Amino acid sequence: MKKLLFFVAVAVFAIFLGISYFGYGVLSQNASAGVMKAKTRAPDFTVVDSNGGNVKLSDMKGKPVVINFWASWCPPCRNEMPDFEEVFREMGAGVQFMMVNLIGGGETREKADAFIERQGFTFPVFYDMTGEAAGQYNVRAIPMTIFVDAEGNVTGSSTGMLNKASLLEGIKLARE
Repeated sequence: MKKLLFFVAVAVFAIFLGISYFGYGVLSQNASAGVMKAKTRAPDFTVVDSNGGNVKLSDMKGKPVVINFWASWCPPCRNEMPDFEEVFREMGAGVQFMMVNLIGGGETREKADAFIERQGFTFPVFYDMTGEAAGQYNVRAIPMTIFVDAEGNVTGSSTGMLNKASLLEGIKLARE
C-alpha cells in the first residue's frame, strides 16, 4: 500500500512538472527580455503635467510612447529610473516618455517633485491625480511600463523593474 501511494505521489508530481513546463513554454513565447508582447488599442487617459496642465495620451499620437507608472516610495521604481533617464536622453524627441507618478497612498506631488529634483532627472513627469490612468491600465503593482506605437496601439508591457536592455526592447516593439 505504501509503494502504491509513493508511485501515485511521484506520478502526480511528474504531471505537475509537465504542466508547469508546458505552461511556462506557452507564456514565455510572448515574452521578450521581460516585456510581454501585445497589440491592442491603448486606452486614453488624462494626467497633469509639471505646469499643472491636462495632457492626454492621445495627444502623443504620432510617435512611440513609453508610459511608466511609478511612485517615489517604490524602491524598484527608483532603481530603474537612471536607465529611463539614460534612454530618454539617447532617444531625444524620437520617443515620448510619460513618467506617470501615482498620487495617493502616501505619495504626494511634492514628494515626487523633490525626488526627481534630487536625482536630476530630466524626463517628463506627469501626475495621475485621480487614478484614471492607473485604472485604464489595471495597474496593481509598480513599476509598470506600457509601450505604445505611433498609431496609439499598446505593443508591450512589463510589470516590475526594467533594465536598459528590456526598456530598449520594449521601445523596439513600439517602433515595429
